Amino acid sequence: MINVCLYDGVTHKRGGAELIQLPLADNCMLWIDIEQESAASEQLIFDQFECHPLTILDARRKRHPPKIEHFAEQSFMLLRELVADHEGLAFDTLQIASFVGSNFLITRHDKPSPAISGWLGNPKLPALLARGPMVLFASITNSIGLAYLDLLLDFEPALSEYEDTLLSTQGDSVLRDLISCKTWLRKLKRLHSYHDRVYLELITHLKQEHSDEADAIHSVTDVYEKFERLSSLSALYYDLAGDLIDGHISLTSHKLNETMRILTVVTTIFVPLGFLAGLYGMNFENIPELHHPNGYFILVGFMLFIAAALVMIFKRNKWL
Repeated sequence: MINVCLYDGVTHKRGGAELIQLPLADNCMLWIDIEQESAASEQLIFDQFECHPLTILDARRKRHPPKIEHFAEQSFMLLRELVADHEGLAFDTLQIASFVGSNFLITRHDKPSPAISGWLGNPKLPALLARGPMVLFASITNSIGLAYLDLLLDFEPALSEYEDTLLSTQGDSVLRDLISCKTWLRKLKRLHSYHDRVYLELITHLKQEHSDEADAIHSVTDVYEKFERLSSLSALYYDLAGDLIDGHISLTSHKLNETMRILTVVTTIFVPLGFLAGLYGMNFENIPELHHPNGYFILVGFMLFIAAALVMIFKRNKWL
C-alpha cells in the first residue's frame, strides 16, 4: 500500500502513487509512505528519488540496528518503533526506514505503524507539511519516542513496588520477574543508545550543512532530547533492576546462612553426644563402666555438661 500526501503550498491532497509528479515545484512538499508493498512497486519510487542502493537493502532487511547515512541530496535514517500491543515490558518493534530530501519524505515499513497511521489522519498534517520534510520526520519520530516513554513510565510503579516489598516478599517468582524485567530493560537500553546516536549525528549534520533551517534544527533537537531521556531512563531502570536482583539474592543467601548456622550449631552439639551414645552402645562384655552402680547417671550428666558448655560457648560468640 502506498499513501501519498502532497502539499503544493496552498492545498493538501492525499491519495496513491498517481500524486507523484516529478520534478516537484519549489513550494511543494511530498510525503510517500510505503507499507507492505511489492519490491517492484517500491523500487520504482526509490529509483524516481535516486535512493542509494545500499540504503534500500538496509531498509528491506528484516532486522538492522538503527543507523543514519547522509548523501548529497538526501539523508537516510533507520529507526525502530514500538509495536502498540505489548504486555508489561515485553515488547516488539517495527523497523521504519526514512529517506529525507529537500522537499520529500519517504517512509517504508513492513507492518502498520501506529505513529505514521496517527499522522496520516491528523488534521494538523497540512501545516506540518508546510514546515518541511525534516520537521515532519521529527514529528513522526517524536510520536515513536512518546510510545517508548509511556512504556517506561508505566513500568515505573511496578519497579517501585518491587523495591518496597523486597524485604517482605522473597521467592522464586519475584526473582524471575526481576530477571525478566532486566532482560527487557537491557534491550531497551541498547535500542535507545542507537536512537540517541542517530539523532545526535542528525543534529550535527543539520547544524553544519543546513544551519539556516532553524525550525528543522529545533524540531530535531526536541526529539533528540526525548531519546536522550529514554536512554538515561532505560539505563537507570536497568541498574535499579540489577540492584534489586543483587539485593534479593543477598537476602536469600543471608537467610540460608542463618539456617545453616542453626543447623551447624545443632550438629556440633549432638556430634559428641552421639559419639558417647555410640561408644557405650557397643556390645562388648569388658566395658569397665558397664557395671558401675551410677554409670548411667554419670554418663547422662557428662553429656548434659558437654551440651550446656557448647551452648554457652556459642552464645558468647553470638552464634545463637
